Amino acid sequence: MSESTSFVGLFLGFLLSATGVHASCPIELSPPSVVVRYGDSVSVNCSTSESLFEGMGWEAPEGGTGLEQVNHLVWTVASLTDWTASPSCFINPSPGSQFNQCSQNPTVVLYTFPETISISSSSGPGGVMNEGEIYNFTCDIHDIAPVQNLTVLWYKGDAMVFEATFNSSSEKPVNHSSSWSFTPTRQDNGVTFRCEAHLDLMPEGPQLNASSREFQITVHFGPDMECSSLNKLDLREGETLESGCHVTGRPSPKVIWLKDDLPTNPAVPLRGSDAGQYTINAEGATSIWKELSVQVLYGPELKCPHTYTAVEDAPLNLSCVVKGFPKPEITWYKDGEEVELPENLTRDDKGQYLIYASSSLSSVNHTVDINVIYPPSPIVELEDSEDDVGSTVWLKCSSTGNPRPQYSWDYYQTTNVMVQNEDGVSRLQIHNATAYNTGSYTCHASNDRGYVSKTARVTVKGKVNKKVDSCCRTNFNVTSMDVLNSLRLLSVLLTVQLLSLCNGTGPSASPECPIEITPDRVVVRYKARGLQNATCTATPSDYTHLRQIYWQDPRTNGTTWFADGSEDWDLKPVCTATFNVIGTCQKHLDFTLYKTPDSVSIRPVDDLSSAVEDRHFQLRCDVTSVAPAGSVAVRWYRGNETFEPLSKGSLRVTGCLPENDTKCDPSVVRSPLNVSSTISVTLNRTDTGAEFRCEAQLDLGPAGPRPPPSMMSGPLNVTVYYKPVINTTKLPKTIPVFRGYPEDLVCEADGNPPPKIQWLYSADKVPHLSGDTLIVSEPGVYSCNATNEVDSISHEVNVILKEDYLPLIAGFVAVTVVAISVVFLFIYSIYYKNTKMRRYSLKNPKLDAPSSNVAQNGWDMQFPMTKLSYEHDLVLHIRSRSGFNSNTDRKCTTSERPARLCLSPGPFKVIKVFVLGTPSDIMRWLFFILSGVIACAGRPVSSSCLIQMSPPSVVVRFGDSFSVHCTSSSDQIESMGLETIYGSEKTVNQSYVNITIASARDWDIGPICYVNRVVLEQCLETLPVTVYKMPDNVSISQPSVTGHLVEGDQYSMQCDIVNVAPVSNLSVHWHKGDTIIYTDRFDGSSLSPVSVTSVFNLTARRGDDGTQIWCEARLDFWSPVPDLTTSKSESRDVIVLYSPTFMEPKNVTLELSAGSTFILDCAAAGKPTPVYSWQFPQPIKQTNKNENQSFLVPSIRNLGTYRCTASNSQGSNTKYFTVTEATRNRTTFAALVGGFVLLGVVIFIGGLFLLTPEGTFSLSNGGYLRGRPTSSGAIFPAELPSLFKLQFLSLSLLHRRLSAENNMGINFLKWILTLCMFSLVSGEGCSLILKPSRVVVGFGEAVSVSCEAARPVRVLGWESAISAAHTQQEMSVQWKVDSLIDWIEEPICYGVFFTAPRQCEEKLNLVLYKTPDSVSIRPVNHTGPMVEGKEYQLLCEVQNIAPVQYLTLRWYKGQTEVYNHSFADLTSSSPVQVSSVLMVTPTKDENGAQYRCVAELELGPEGPRPPPTVTSEPLNASVYFPPTFLSPEPEVLDLVVGAEMTLNCTATGNPTPVYSWQSSNPNEERMDDEAALTSPSLLPGTYTCTASNTLEKKSKQFVVKAKTKGV
Repeated sequence: MSESTSFVGLFLGFLLSATGVHASCPIELSPPSVVVRYGDSVSVNCSTSESLFEGMGWEAPEGGTGLEQVNHLVWTVASLTDWTASPSCFINPSPGSQFNQCSQNPTVVLYTFPETISISSSSGPGGVMNEGEIYNFTCDIHDIAPVQNLTVLWYKGDAMVFEATFNSSSEKPVNHSSSWSFTPTRQDNGVTFRCEAHLDLMPEGPQLNASSREFQITVHFGPDMECSSLNKLDLREGETLESGCHVTGRPSPKVIWLKDDLPTNPAVPLRGSDAGQYTINAEGATSIWKELSVQVLYGPELKCPHTYTAVEDAPLNLSCVVKGFPKPEITWYKDGEEVELPENLTRDDKGQYLIYASSSLSSVNHTVDINVIYPPSPIVELEDSEDDVGSTVWLKCSSTGNPRPQYSWDYYQTTNVMVQNEDGVSRLQIHNATAYNTGSYTCHASNDRGYVSKTARVTVKGKVNKKVDSCCRTNFNVTSMDVLNSLRLLSVLLTVQLLSLCNGTGPSASPECPIEITPDRVVVRYKARGLQNATCTATPSDYTHLRQIYWQDPRTNGTTWFADGSEDWDLKPVCTATFNVIGTCQKHLDFTLYKTPDSVSIRPVDDLSSAVEDRHFQLRCDVTSVAPAGSVAVRWYRGNETFEPLSKGSLRVTGCLPENDTKCDPSVVRSPLNVSSTISVTLNRTDTGAEFRCEAQLDLGPAGPRPPPSMMSGPLNVTVYYKPVINTTKLPKTIPVFRGYPEDLVCEADGNPPPKIQWLYSADKVPHLSGDTLIVSEPGVYSCNATNEVDSISHEVNVILKEDYLPLIAGFVAVTVVAISVVFLFIYSIYYKNTKMRRYSLKNPKLDAPSSNVAQNGWDMQFPMTKLSYEHDLVLHIRSRSGFNSNTDRKCTTSERPARLCLSPGPFKVIKVFVLGTPSDIMRWLFFILSGVIACAGRPVSSSCLIQMSPPSVVVRFGDSFSVHCTSSSDQIESMGLETIYGSEKTVNQSYVNITIASARDWDIGPICYVNRVVLEQCLETLPVTVYKMPDNVSISQPSVTGHLVEGDQYSMQCDIVNVAPVSNLSVHWHKGDTIIYTDRFDGSSLSPVSVTSVFNLTARRGDDGTQIWCEARLDFWSPVPDLTTSKSESRDVIVLYSPTFMEPKNVTLELSAGSTFILDCAAAGKPTPVYSWQFPQPIKQTNKNENQSFLVPSIRNLGTYRCTASNSQGSNTKYFTVTEATRNRTTFAALVGGFVLLGVVIFIGGLFLLTPEGTFSLSNGGYLRGRPTSSGAIFPAELPSLFKLQFLSLSLLHRRLSAENNMGINFLKWILTLCMFSLVSGEGCSLILKPSRVVVGFGEAVSVSCEAARPVRVLGWESAISAAHTQQEMSVQWKVDSLIDWIEEPICYGVFFTAPRQCEEKLNLVLYKTPDSVSIRPVNHTGPMVEGKEYQLLCEVQNIAPVQYLTLRWYKGQTEVYNHSFADLTSSSPVQVSSVLMVTPTKDENGAQYRCVAELELGPEGPRPPPTVTSEPLNASVYFPPTFLSPEPEVLDLVVGAEMTLNCTATGNPTPVYSWQSSNPNEERMDDEAALTSPSLLPGTYTCTASNTLEKKSKQFVVKAKTKGV
């Protein structure tokens, strides 16, 4: 088998050789290709399956093996570094082999890859780029091979934006870079870029990746101005400049707003005064500027008192101030009608008025209650009455007046008469009328302005008094005398009864009770020691009819009543007597328990210890715990003298509530009260330091103590502030100043507080200020300002310059005197020489007796003399004007060199010189005398000290350096020097010296420059140096602790300046925004740093709201100081709370036509934000009148007056809308009807003459021939519209002659009409379809909308700020956002078509909604429980909801919806805060009810279902209501002796009522204060139960009648 196989093989080999076919190379490489990192080892196995071959081997620069006789051989390199390595495995055949020598080369890929790569940008390493410019990114990859396998990927954030590949065939490592160009936009700010290098050696090799660091860019753009295209900007008051013209850019631009070349804060809310021309400078990546005209629009502001009180027929003196731009108009309304106030008010003018101020911008209104005071009107409704015994009689007394009249009745007092005063009407009730109630009843009505009265008579008809009849029957069976007396009394009674019946009057009730009380008035001091008494007896005429008399007081059993001064202030002692005829009657003792005040004090009303001159100053006298307060009289003292004030208020109860009239009337309350009296005075400056006192005096009448008790208050010292007055006597308006002689300007001002003096002058003047004195030497206008807290006043002084000629005159006189003296001395010396005069001494003189015959000619003296030599000393005596003073004379000898002149003190007037000496000595002394005279009479000459300092004064910052240059023009300089505390400099024989101070570290330096002269003494001069230091810190306090201010209140602010020097140069400027509102200066002599405080009093105004207040510290010097800065404090925001003011204050009157709707605008400005309540003209559902919105669209058409009230914590304001039905104007309708009738008549008449038989019109009706055109008229086809027929008819009438060619014109008009109709209907509509057409999406949710084109489209796309997209190939395009958070997003789908209309767009109805952050409910301006019957406001606040127009606020009471409020009239798409007010008038049934409000977003069918809602926490209502009896009617009960009886007085109320019982029976025991009175021992009479709580007292009566058991 093997031999056959070998044969077959040989045979096949032979055949292949013969046919020229050789076998393939029998070599197999494993692996056939290899990928190896540079420097790593590599091995490839080469094997063969042939057996006949000579050998095989590897040929390679490295790892070659040569020929080996093996069947496999491995090529191995330990470290491959040859980039061109290409090994080859070969095999050599042996003879007889079927193959030739062959070889195979494995594929060897040698690679290297960097560990890191780098990224760079042409913008620089910082990554700052400018929007719109092109920048190149470079990715550097070093030592990469093979590069053809490299791919570079560019990433922007996490998204790949570019891919780069390379076609290089290089096998060796190279440094390669990849570049990518990028144009940034502002949205790319903060984006990071990176590049990644990928080396793909698969499948034999690895896949290597390397990434660069992230390169973040910052994109600069702008500045961009929103108002760049505007030249005029209209803003409302309260808006800011930056909101009207916002500037954006990166880096954030520095924006400066300039007005009148002064910077202003664009974030401050604008006021009306801020309108003007502004310049905006913005510096950021670039610089831009723009000029803009800003107009500030603000609505009217109305300031008017809320109430005005006037006396009837007095002139109207009501003033209101209205401001606004444009200027508002003022209208007055009363009861919804426009009125004009009269000059003199009457009672009919009383009422509430609405002042309506309106402009084209807005309107506001203000309610003024005008109160007209007038006396009571005549009493009405009081008439005579005739009633039966036992009936109830009512007398009504009514009068009108202002103030409301007080009523009192005069009648015979009985127990069954009660008086009730309610609602301005007094009612007198007689219960169970008897004959004793017959009589006259007088009603008195009075107020502060007058008094009226009216009398009515009551007649009670019936039988004789049962008591008398019973009395007669009881005493009938006693004795015969008793019987006789009874018969007499009965006859008298019958006689009186018969006379009464005849007169028709019945028994009279008018006589008084015949009781005498002695004394008739008792006045007792509170807790007085000792008892006073009063005795009660019957009158002498009625004493015989007296049955019983006693005091109705449990402490007194007899007829004498004792007063002990206890605390029973309402004690009313009553003496009761029973008579046989008239029965029982009573008489009251006029008893007064008085108490002197605990204290009397005086104080200003506003708690101010100072007043302003000529202004009203109110003083208040407080009297503590005095009774009765109605008897107190207050007297006022200035010093020790009384005075009458300008106005004096009535005595008022301190802390009294207005609704409690009884407790507020000192004349009614008898217990001790705290009362006060207020007066107004006008003070002047002479009243400063005056002592004011008040005295309270109790005037208790004749029965009271004498003198009346009084108490004086302590003194009140009042300081009167008055404005400054400058003393113009010392400071005239014109003051001359001689050149070289400074003048003192003394500014003295009187004022309180002492005014601060400030001098103002131009900057080029350099005066010297010493206190309030200004030393000036230059002409000009100098203004003295005197300022204090009251006012500021100024006085200008005009300083004029005059030349001083006195030194010239004095010099000329001195020269003349010297010349005369020289001449005289010269002549005198010659005379002495010629006469050989000898010199004599007066030493030891002796008198000689003169010879009588010798003449005394002056040569021979009677004094003996001693001869002197010429060499003796020369002595010169100069006598002063004041006489010779030996103590001050100085002697100068000729031996002294140089000679000196000895002068006595005092001015030189007369010089007497005695010269003794030689002529040379005389000439020498003359020289010195001449020099001395010139020195004394004229100005200094060259021998004087002339020092000039440069600079003449120095102002240097503490620690800085400065230099001083000192020169002198003297010609006697020996040396000069400058001395300072830091060292000195000196020069010799030079006229200047310099010194430099390296650091001024002391506060008082004062360099001194001196000159040493050759002949004269040393002279010197000090340089004024001011060392200043700016404050370390300037801080400002908050204006209010609470953070907000209340309009009209005053607040103090402090500005603290720490370590500033010198304080005398410090000024503090207070700024409100960019305006200086106050400047404070300081006096002080300290040169070193001190800390000071400036105080500013701020009165809050609504215009200050939103402003900023800050203070600035400056150092003011006479000369400019370079690099002198100011120190500013931080700003304090001013928040002012003020009451609401309507934007459009004018009351509105609307005339409505049939079927029209109307909108009522009640917008108001206020802080806090006002809440609104509406009242409708007609009573409708409670829910419809509670509209907390400024705009109201009534759902029901109601005519009348609508009332809108805007309120906040600071007050309320009311606006009225009067809605009337418009009168129908039928004029237009009548004109149309008349016109059509006239037209019909004309057509009818024309038809009679112009109508042809063929149905056409012709002007030649009679000459018309069929088929022929007429020559005198136009023919109109009947089918032509009548409009054209009439038009051509008029033309034919004008031209008279028309040809048949006019038919062409008719055809032309028809063609035009057809063309117009075709053009209207031609063209296709916008063939864009949005799916869905309306989208409702929640904030932050995803949204997707498709836009499809219904016809071929060129371009289709979405225009949107987010995710804009477009396509040129598809018929639909999608707008998609993963998270929608842009509130102003308005996507628009647009299409550009091939046919008309070629371009159109469809706007997506997109609703982005957000549920509220919170919903809360609270009462408005109220805390605590509610009171039944009063109106309250509940406020529901919704925070951050959008869109508000889909919001409905639903109010619930319990589970019942009582009101809903929609906001459909608002259009804001972004989140807003809204509120709703529910007006509630609680009842007692609503006590404990829960109120809540629910915010519901109804977003339509596309919105979520059910609609999203947010509910507030419930508000529990606690309602207070007065007591209410279960059965309020009086009850009559029969008393069974011994039986237990219950009187039930239970009442409901909140708070729970308390009860008290009173009985008409004086012998009744004290009863418990319980709701039900149960007792077996009740006595007959009337029991009154009073149930009371904090709101009201209510009473109920129980009449208990005696009834015997078994009856």
